Amino acid sequence: MKGIGLVILITITNGVKSVPLVEAGGGLQIPTLEDSPTIAKKNKKKKKKPFSDVRAEKRQQQQQQPTSQSPERPARKGGVKWISVAVLFKFLLAFKSFAGPFFDPLGEPRRATESSIYFSFIAVLYVWLASVTTLTIIPHVSTHYNVITAAALFFYMGFISVSSLLAGRFLIRCAYYVWLLWKRGMIRTAFASSSKTLDSAKKLPVLVHWHRPFRRVCKSSWILSAVLCSFYTHCWSRSLAAFKVSRADGASFVCKGIFMPLVWLGFSSNNSGIEQEHTTCADEFSIWILWAASILGHLFYYLINEFNGLHHKGYIPSRKKSKSPLDNVLGLEISKSSSSMDSNSIQPSYSDDGFGNDEDDEHDERDAWPSISATIQQFKRVERPQGTLPMVSWYSQIVFSTGFDLLLSFHVFLGRFDARKMQSALIGKESKCSNQSHRGESPNPEGLFDFSDCDTSSDSGGFWFDFMSDCGDGFNSSYQVARLLAQPNLHVYTSSKSTKSRMVKTLPRGKLLVIGGDLAYPDPTPENYEKRFFRTFEDALQPPPTFRRSHISIQKPAFPIQGYDGPCTFLIPGNHDWFDGLATYTRYILSRDWLGGWLMPQKTSYFCLKLPRNWWVLGFDLALDDDIDIEQFTFFASAAKQMQPHHNAIIVTHVPHWVLNEYENHAHDLNRENNLRELVRTHFRSKVRLRLAGDLHHYTRHMPVDSPGKKRKNSTDKPVLIVAGGGGAFAHPTHCFEEQISVGEDQYVRECAYPSQKVSKNLSWLNLWQFRWRNWRFDILWAVTYFGMASSFFPLCGVYDDYLNNNSSQSLGGLLLWTLRRVLYLMSKIFVSGRVSLFFMIFIIGLTFGFTDKSHLKWRVHLSWSVLHALAHISSALLVLLFVECMAEFVMKEGIIASQNAGNAQSLSIGLASSIFDEYNAHFSHVLEDFHIVGNSTIFQPSQGILQSCRTDERMYEKLSSAFSWLYREAPLLKTALAVFDLPGAIGSTHLEMCKVLCAGDSPCTWSNEFMIYQQIDRLTILKYLSSIGLYFVIFAVPIAGNVFGSWLALSLVVFNCQYDEGFSSLRMEHYKNWLKFKIDSNGDLEMFAIGLKRVPKHWKKDPQWVGHRKEGAVTAPSWSLKTPSKWVPWRKSKKFLPEVIDHLKIKAESS
Repeated sequence: MKGIGLVILITITNGVKSVPLVEAGGGLQIPTLEDSPTIAKKNKKKKKKPFSDVRAEKRQQQQQQPTSQSPERPARKGGVKWISVAVLFKFLLAFKSFAGPFFDPLGEPRRATESSIYFSFIAVLYVWLASVTTLTIIPHVSTHYNVITAAALFFYMGFISVSSLLAGRFLIRCAYYVWLLWKRGMIRTAFASSSKTLDSAKKLPVLVHWHRPFRRVCKSSWILSAVLCSFYTHCWSRSLAAFKVSRADGASFVCKGIFMPLVWLGFSSNNSGIEQEHTTCADEFSIWILWAASILGHLFYYLINEFNGLHHKGYIPSRKKSKSPLDNVLGLEISKSSSSMDSNSIQPSYSDDGFGNDEDDEHDERDAWPSISATIQQFKRVERPQGTLPMVSWYSQIVFSTGFDLLLSFHVFLGRFDARKMQSALIGKESKCSNQSHRGESPNPEGLFDFSDCDTSSDSGGFWFDFMSDCGDGFNSSYQVARLLAQPNLHVYTSSKSTKSRMVKTLPRGKLLVIGGDLAYPDPTPENYEKRFFRTFEDALQPPPTFRRSHISIQKPAFPIQGYDGPCTFLIPGNHDWFDGLATYTRYILSRDWLGGWLMPQKTSYFCLKLPRNWWVLGFDLALDDDIDIEQFTFFASAAKQMQPHHNAIIVTHVPHWVLNEYENHAHDLNRENNLRELVRTHFRSKVRLRLAGDLHHYTRHMPVDSPGKKRKNSTDKPVLIVAGGGGAFAHPTHCFEEQISVGEDQYVRECAYPSQKVSKNLSWLNLWQFRWRNWRFDILWAVTYFGMASSFFPLCGVYDDYLNNNSSQSLGGLLLWTLRRVLYLMSKIFVSGRVSLFFMIFIIGLTFGFTDKSHLKWRVHLSWSVLHALAHISSALLVLLFVECMAEFVMKEGIIASQNAGNAQSLSIGLASSIFDEYNAHFSHVLEDFHIVGNSTIFQPSQGILQSCRTDERMYEKLSSAFSWLYREAPLLKTALAVFDLPGAIGSTHLEMCKVLCAGDSPCTWSNEFMIYQQIDRLTILKYLSSIGLYFVIFAVPIAGNVFGSWLALSLVVFNCQYDEGFSSLRMEHYKNWLKFKIDSNGDLEMFAIGLKRVPKHWKKDPQWVGHRKEGAVTAPSWSLKTPSKWVPWRKSKKFLPEVIDHLKIKAESS
């Protein structure tokens, strides 16, 4: 550890020399490495001098260097520079990121998600291109050359920061292992009589790797470098060769606040050759003092966490209350539970460190060094749901995987293997529902679920049951619907048409919950079922304590039926549940007993419920062939024998064919629901009063009419048609579907829609500007496709000269005309010489043609609309090609980047990479050598008593200094990084080299590249050029492609009323949810309340009144009996989150 201390002490006390630029011959001239006075001293015999003499010699050398810049203009008195505010704001943002570990009570990094990795990559790419473009242009338009020097500091400091943090972490880990071994020896001595304790003491804990997370090390290092370089750019004075701290020198309050304390500590630069008013300034090594302090702080925090055991694998903070008075007062707990109770994965509240210590001893030991934020966050600790999933991103690889699942399901399972045929033998005995303390089982062998004995004259005013469909998407929407379904009493707003006022109505929780399919998106995997479906219902209404996820129920229901008055649920599968042949549905629905606090008694994917007052609910499984099988036909035909002529039936299916058939022009398609229609015609004639379905994620109600425009029928022979698929999935539009539809020979008219047609059309326009950022995973497709369509034309040699020749007046009209002519010409050349471009053009035409919804458009409109879509993408790719190539030749022609004229080898400008490297040699290359000089100065000479012990540290430092010098000066690490960084320079050199070959012999090369001539170019040159200019091409092409596609979707939705699924799945809208609540009153009338949610909360917190399983004596009260059964509540209360009644309907019972 003494070696580390010596290196740190030398680092924070040494200075870094400043070699300013000099102006010679009208241009910028960078001093060479041999001219550096510090490097020249290296070859001389080193003599130990006092540190003050070393500093004085350095200042004298700085004064002898002439300066090219005049002194800065003094700052305006009484004002604050805007750049100071910008630098300070950037510092605060960077400090939040760099000091993130200090505000994490566990020292744990955030898990890298797909979105965080992508957005980090995009941020790095945009910052990279923006910075290299700015650094290339600034020397030609401004005299503020500090940014070039700061860029040299950024790369050098970034590499040193990463190296220092990794080296420091490694040494801390070594010291920690030494401490563990020493402690193990102490434990062996104390417990020598116990062999069992000796065995446990020999075990060392498994630690997280010292370099993990490496991304945090890199992020912290480069952010620190960026912040310090901002300070350097803003506060460095080339005329003073020091940092400005005086107001007379133009120093801002940021410079004074940061560097003035260092001047007070003695790190000042007093130049006698400058006027007295400029004598107070900070030396250049001050920036390294700030760097060393930041690195020390980061390593110090890592050391604290290391010796507190926070880096043990599987470390979990203790749930036991701390002994501190603060915890005793607040009574707070640290909890990492992310979801509902799981008895299979109960984790201990402490972590074994391998020494067999008692829990209390370990807890006290870890509390010896509390986290900085542990005390702060105890005041504001609120438990939030963890591990929640967002809405499914359909425009990603999910599109291709779902398409493959559909292909497999239709061609493998459909017509060859049907899981429904295996379920007829699994039908169990009938379960009856009663409000009495004991419930018997019906001897009915057909397995009907009888709830007819339930009381309809209770305090709730009748028998209540709920219906919802299409759940299991994002957590926010799915949980909000499940939470409101779980409430014992739901308060909803209802509007009065007569008074136009809003009233509050209370609706009780239903005894039954019928779910109409599509339980989890996008496909039925166990993970989606657990996290997107079961998790939301379990957090809304907890299952009983006996519930185990791994349990397989072989006789349902496993929970005793006697005395059970809780809610039950019945579920039919949807098309998404059939993607795997109903395997996951069978395992998680038919083989489990509980969906949260709802009992699941069904054994088949279809069911028949007998309700009070002669009402029946028939749940059908239509699978993927849109019809019931023979086994279902036989089952429901047998159930129909128990129905009397005056009984009423409600049919539940997943797909609303009465709407989709009209949309897809299949109104007279007899292949869909053929068996179901025959079943209704022969066995349920005049009994079906209502049909419910989901699949479409909105709410609509269609009523039968005599003929279009005439009064609604008052008879009971035609059912009411309702679609209610807003259980949690993304919202669907309502304006794309016809208001008047035909169902066979019957006519129906839509009387209610949610959201309304006006709102639905307005939501469609969101695709114009929100498609790209809502569907960022599609960027890779746009990047590859656009670059592929333009790849055959790189480079366009002489395109800028062609523009000047055709638009010499530089007018806007001339620009547009030239652009249109060149885009059309390039489009025609694709068919002649564009090999790769032709392939991608055919691909984009086929993709747009297949993607366009042909079911709702005539074939001519479909062909025209898809071709226009493809031409928009092709034209956009060629436009970006023209822009990028014109800009590349423009900056070369104007001498902004390093280039050479044809026939003239004289360089027009200095390359950015060479300028940055020269600044590095002049300012920072000798940092480690100066460390060695200061280490040999008299001020740091140890006494004779400790001289021998420090020689080892000095030798270690010399080896470290040599290693760093070799890495950054002799090895091509920094040069390679700068060469990769300098994209404009790479584009300029490779563009000229390729054009020199392509245009040899005065052959035309602007708009076509001969394939045989193209083969003469070096492959490495081609790869370097395409990779360099491709980055610029992609950052322009991807946003344009996203906007083109989003605009096409918006126009398709609004103008042609098509693409309803593609246009709204892109929005991933979690608002506008809906479900149904039904009541059967004492007269047998069925009353329906359609509940809508206009907005869904996005932030949650634990309900302080939620107690989980409340114990009353020795009996555990079930969750459905609690007043507050749900675990999470919205973070803030708002009226826009409250449910409202969007539709109301009452169906009169058929008289006997």
